[in-house]
Amino acid sequence: MKLGKILIGLVLAIVAVVAVVIVIGLQNINQLVKLAVESAGTEVTRTGVGLQRVDIQLSEGRGELYDLVVANPEGYNSDYALKLGEVALQVEPQSLTGGVIVINEVRIAGAQLIAEQRDLTRSNLTDLLNNMKSPAGGSDQPAPAAQQSGSAEEVRLAVEKISFADNSVRLISEQWGERTLQIPTVELSNIGDRETGLTPPQLAQAVLAPLLERARKAVSSELRGQAKDAAEEKLKEKLGEQLDDKQKENLDKLKNLLGR
Repeated sequence: MKLGKILIGLVLAIVAVVAVVIVIGLQNINQLVKLAVESAGTEVTRTGVGLQRVDIQLSEGRGELYDLVVANPEGYNSDYALKLGEVALQVEPQSLTGGVIVINEVRIAGAQLIAEQRDLTRSNLTDLLNNMKSPAGGSDQPAPAAQQSGSAEEVRLAVEKISFADNSVRLISEQWGERTLQIPTVELSNIGDRETGLTPPQLAQAVLAPLLERARKAVSSELRGQAKDAAEEKLKEKLGEQLDDKQKENLDKLKNLLGR
Protein backbone atom coordinates (compact mmCIF):
# COMPACT_ATOMS: atom_id res chain seq x y z
CA MET A 1 0.00 0.00 0.00
CA LYS A 2 2.78 2.35 0.95
CA LEU A 3 4.69 1.45 -2.23
CA GLY A 4 1.58 2.13 -4.28
CA LYS A 5 1.23 5.60 -2.79
CA ILE A 6 4.89 6.30 -3.55
CA LEU A 7 4.46 5.23 -7.19
CA ILE A 8 1.33 7.32 -7.55
CA GLY A 9 3.20 10.28 -6.07
CA LEU A 10 6.06 9.82 -8.54
CA VAL A 11 3.67 9.60 -11.48
CA LEU A 12 1.88 12.76 -10.39
CA ALA A 13 5.21 14.55 -9.96
CA ILE A 14 6.30 13.52 -13.46
CA VAL A 15 2.98 14.66 -14.93
CA ALA A 16 3.32 17.98 -13.14
CA VAL A 17 6.86 18.49 -14.49
CA VAL A 18 5.73 17.63 -18.03
CA ALA A 19 2.81 20.03 -17.72
CA VAL A 20 5.11 22.83 -16.58
CA VAL A 21 7.49 22.15 -19.49
CA ILE A 22 4.61 22.21 -21.98
CA VAL A 23 3.24 25.47 -20.57
CA ILE A 24 6.66 27.12 -20.62
CA GLY A 25 7.24 25.85 -24.17
CA LEU A 26 3.90 27.17 -25.40
CA GLN A 27 4.45 30.51 -23.73
CA ASN A 28 7.82 30.84 -25.47
CA ILE A 29 6.82 29.39 -28.84
CA ASN A 30 7.06 32.77 -30.58
CA GLN A 31 10.57 33.39 -29.29
CA LEU A 32 11.66 29.86 -30.16
CA VAL A 33 10.37 30.23 -33.72
CA LYS A 34 12.07 33.63 -34.03
CA LEU A 35 15.41 32.18 -32.93
CA ALA A 36 15.03 29.17 -35.24
CA VAL A 37 14.26 31.36 -38.28
CA GLU A 38 17.16 33.73 -37.60
CA SER A 39 19.51 30.83 -36.93
CA ALA A 40 18.58 28.88 -40.06
CA GLY A 41 18.62 32.01 -42.25
CA THR A 42 22.04 33.06 -41.01
CA GLU A 43 23.47 29.59 -41.55
CA VAL A 44 22.17 29.36 -45.11
CA THR A 45 22.85 32.88 -46.40
CA ARG A 46 26.03 33.38 -44.34
CA THR A 47 24.92 36.90 -43.58
CA GLY A 48 22.70 38.52 -40.97
CA VAL A 49 19.02 37.53 -40.84
CA GLY A 50 16.59 39.28 -38.50
CA LEU A 51 12.92 38.75 -37.71
CA GLN A 52 10.98 41.48 -35.93
CA ARG A 53 7.98 39.59 -34.56
CA VAL A 54 6.29 36.19 -34.54
CA ASP A 55 2.65 35.42 -33.71
CA ILE A 56 1.88 31.69 -33.57
CA GLN A 57 -1.61 30.47 -32.63
CA LEU A 58 -1.15 26.74 -32.06
CA SER A 59 -4.80 26.13 -31.22
CA GLU A 60 -5.78 27.48 -34.64
CA GLY A 61 -2.81 26.04 -36.49
CA ARG A 62 -1.79 29.38 -37.95
CA GLY A 63 0.93 31.93 -37.57
CA GLU A 64 2.38 35.17 -38.90
CA LEU A 65 5.98 36.33 -39.18
CA TYR A 66 6.64 40.05 -39.53
CA ASP A 67 9.54 41.98 -41.09
CA LEU A 68 12.04 39.31 -41.96
CA VAL A 69 15.20 40.98 -43.33
CA VAL A 70 18.20 39.34 -45.00
CA ALA A 71 21.27 41.58 -44.88
CA ASN A 72 23.72 42.06 -47.73
CA PRO A 73 26.91 40.06 -48.05
CA GLU A 74 30.02 41.99 -47.09
CA GLY A 75 31.02 44.81 -49.45
CA TYR A 76 27.56 46.11 -50.43
CA ASN A 77 25.97 49.35 -49.26
CA SER A 78 22.21 49.02 -49.79
CA ASP A 79 19.94 48.65 -46.76
CA TYR A 80 19.27 44.93 -47.30
CA ALA A 81 19.09 42.19 -49.93
CA LEU A 82 15.62 40.83 -49.12
CA LYS A 83 12.73 41.98 -46.97
CA LEU A 84 9.47 40.15 -46.30
CA GLY A 85 6.86 42.33 -44.61
CA GLU A 86 4.44 39.58 -43.58
CA VAL A 87 4.53 35.81 -43.88
CA ALA A 88 1.28 33.94 -43.17
CA LEU A 89 1.36 30.21 -42.58
CA GLN A 90 -1.08 27.42 -41.82
CA VAL A 91 0.23 24.51 -39.75
CA GLU A 92 -1.24 21.02 -39.43
CA PRO A 93 -1.85 20.96 -35.63
CA GLN A 94 -1.64 17.17 -35.21
CA SER A 95 1.84 17.18 -36.75
CA LEU A 96 3.24 19.31 -33.89
CA THR A 97 3.69 16.23 -31.72
CA GLY A 98 5.16 14.10 -34.53
CA GLY A 99 8.63 13.80 -35.98
CA VAL A 100 7.94 16.23 -38.84
CA ILE A 101 5.99 19.49 -38.49
CA VAL A 102 3.82 19.88 -41.59
CA ILE A 103 3.09 23.40 -42.83
CA ASN A 104 0.12 23.19 -45.19
CA GLU A 105 0.54 26.61 -46.78
CA VAL A 106 2.78 29.68 -46.64
CA ARG A 107 1.68 32.96 -48.26
CA ILE A 108 4.13 35.80 -48.75
CA ALA A 109 2.95 39.04 -50.38
CA GLY A 110 5.15 41.89 -51.48
CA ALA A 111 8.66 40.47 -51.17
CA GLN A 112 11.10 43.37 -51.66
CA LEU A 113 14.59 42.74 -53.00
CA ILE A 114 17.44 45.12 -53.70
CA ALA A 115 19.92 44.15 -56.42
CA GLU A 116 23.11 46.15 -56.01
CA GLN A 117 24.97 45.53 -59.26
CA ARG A 118 28.76 45.64 -59.54
CA ASP A 119 29.01 44.49 -63.16
CA LEU A 120 27.10 42.23 -65.55
CA THR A 121 28.02 39.11 -63.60
CA ARG A 122 28.24 40.11 -59.92
CA SER A 123 25.71 41.55 -57.49
CA ASN A 124 24.65 41.08 -53.89
CA LEU A 125 22.01 38.57 -55.08
CA THR A 126 24.52 36.44 -56.97
CA ASP A 127 26.82 36.51 -53.93
CA LEU A 128 23.95 35.37 -51.72
CA LEU A 129 23.13 32.54 -54.12
CA ASN A 130 26.79 31.50 -54.15
CA ASN A 131 26.80 31.54 -50.33
CA MET A 132 23.78 29.26 -50.30
CA LYS A 133 25.48 26.80 -52.67
CA SER A 134 28.61 26.64 -50.51
CA PRO A 135 28.96 24.26 -47.55
CA ALA A 136 27.38 25.79 -44.45
CA GLY A 137 30.47 24.97 -42.44
CA GLY A 138 32.47 27.57 -44.36
CA SER A 139 30.72 30.53 -42.75
CA ASP A 140 32.72 32.97 -40.68
CA GLN A 141 29.52 34.22 -39.03
CA PRO A 142 29.15 33.22 -35.38
CA ALA A 143 26.14 30.97 -34.91
CA PRO A 144 23.27 32.29 -32.79
CA ALA A 145 22.69 30.69 -29.40
CA ALA A 146 19.74 28.60 -30.60
CA GLN A 147 21.86 27.09 -33.34
CA GLN A 148 24.81 26.41 -31.08
CA SER A 149 22.61 24.53 -28.65
CA GLY A 150 21.33 22.30 -31.44
CA SER A 151 17.65 23.11 -30.77
CA ALA A 152 17.05 24.29 -34.34
CA GLU A 153 18.62 21.13 -35.76
CA GLU A 154 16.19 18.87 -33.91
CA VAL A 155 13.20 20.28 -35.79
CA ARG A 156 12.11 18.66 -39.07
CA LEU A 157 9.75 20.50 -41.38
CA ALA A 158 7.74 19.92 -44.54
CA VAL A 159 5.84 22.53 -46.57
CA GLU A 160 3.04 21.50 -48.90
CA LYS A 161 2.59 24.83 -50.68
CA ILE A 162 4.30 28.23 -50.67
CA SER A 163 3.77 31.32 -52.81
CA PHE A 164 5.54 34.66 -53.25
CA ALA A 165 3.20 37.21 -54.88
CA ASP A 166 3.56 40.90 -55.85
CA ASN A 167 7.33 40.76 -55.69
CA SER A 168 9.66 43.54 -56.79
CA VAL A 169 13.38 44.14 -57.04
CA ARG A 170 15.04 47.55 -56.95
CA LEU A 171 18.01 47.50 -59.27
CA ILE A 172 20.89 49.79 -58.31
CA SER A 173 23.53 50.18 -61.02
CA GLU A 174 26.33 52.73 -61.19
CA GLN A 175 26.13 52.78 -64.98
CA TRP A 176 22.36 52.98 -65.48
CA GLY A 177 21.06 54.35 -62.18
CA GLU A 178 18.07 52.90 -60.33
CA ARG A 179 14.85 51.28 -61.49
CA THR A 180 12.24 48.92 -60.03
CA LEU A 181 11.41 45.63 -61.72
CA GLN A 182 8.42 43.39 -61.07
CA ILE A 183 9.04 39.69 -60.46
CA PRO A 184 6.44 37.08 -61.47
CA THR A 185 4.74 35.07 -58.73
CA VAL A 186 6.87 32.21 -57.41
CA GLU A 187 4.98 29.07 -56.38
CA LEU A 188 6.56 26.00 -54.83
CA SER A 189 5.06 22.76 -53.57
CA ASN A 190 6.02 19.61 -51.65
CA ILE A 191 9.17 20.93 -50.02
CA GLY A 192 10.34 18.10 -47.83
CA ASP A 193 8.18 15.06 -47.10
CA ARG A 194 6.08 13.98 -44.14
CA GLU A 195 8.36 11.09 -43.22
CA THR A 196 11.79 12.73 -43.01
CA GLY A 197 11.19 16.47 -43.60
CA LEU A 198 13.96 19.06 -43.80
CA THR A 199 16.00 20.87 -41.19
CA PRO A 200 15.31 24.62 -40.90
CA PRO A 201 18.51 25.49 -42.86
CA GLN A 202 17.57 23.04 -45.62
CA LEU A 203 14.05 24.47 -45.77
CA ALA A 204 15.37 28.05 -45.83
CA GLN A 205 17.59 27.22 -48.79
CA ALA A 206 14.80 25.43 -50.66
CA VAL A 207 12.48 28.43 -50.19
CA LEU A 208 14.83 31.39 -50.69
CA ALA A 209 16.92 30.11 -53.61
CA PRO A 210 14.09 30.09 -56.23
CA LEU A 211 13.03 33.64 -55.32
CA LEU A 212 16.59 34.97 -55.45
CA GLU A 213 17.21 33.15 -58.73
CA ARG A 214 14.05 34.64 -60.27
CA ALA A 215 15.15 38.11 -59.18
CA ARG A 216 18.67 37.53 -60.50
CA LYS A 217 17.32 36.54 -63.93
CA ALA A 218 15.08 39.63 -64.07
CA VAL A 219 18.06 41.86 -63.23
CA SER A 220 20.35 40.13 -65.75
CA SER A 221 17.75 40.48 -68.49
CA GLU A 222 17.31 44.19 -67.71
CA LEU A 223 21.07 44.81 -67.71
CA ARG A 224 21.55 42.97 -71.00
CA GLY A 225 18.78 45.08 -72.52
CA GLN A 226 20.38 48.27 -71.25
CA ALA A 227 23.79 47.22 -72.59
CA LYS A 228 22.29 46.33 -75.98
CA ASP A 229 20.45 49.66 -76.25
CA ALA A 230 23.60 51.56 -75.30
CA ALA A 231 25.65 49.66 -77.90
CA GLU A 232 23.06 50.31 -80.63
CA GLU A 233 22.94 54.00 -79.76
CA LYS A 234 26.73 54.18 -79.90
CA LEU A 235 26.73 52.47 -83.28
CA LYS A 236 24.10 54.87 -84.60
CA GLU A 237 26.15 57.85 -83.47
CA LYS A 238 29.24 56.41 -85.17
CA LEU A 239 27.38 55.77 -88.41
CA GLY A 240 25.81 59.22 -88.26
CA GLU A 241 29.24 60.81 -88.10
CA GLN A 242 30.33 58.97 -91.25
CA LEU A 243 27.24 59.61 -93.43
CA ASP A 244 26.60 62.71 -95.48
CA ASP A 245 23.22 64.49 -95.43
CA LYS A 246 21.84 62.56 -98.41
CA GLN A 247 22.79 59.21 -96.92
CA LYS A 248 21.21 60.16 -93.58
CA GLU A 249 18.01 61.12 -95.39
CA ASN A 250 17.89 57.77 -97.19
CA LEU A 251 18.57 55.95 -93.90
CA ASP A 252 15.66 57.78 -92.24
CA LYS A 253 13.36 56.80 -95.13
CA LEU A 254 14.44 53.15 -94.76
CA LYS A 255 13.71 53.27 -91.02
CA ASN A 256 10.22 54.65 -91.72
CA LEU A 257 9.53 51.85 -94.19
CA LEU A 258 10.63 49.29 -91.61
CA GLY A 259 8.58 50.93 -88.89
CA ARG A 260 11.60 51.80 -86.71
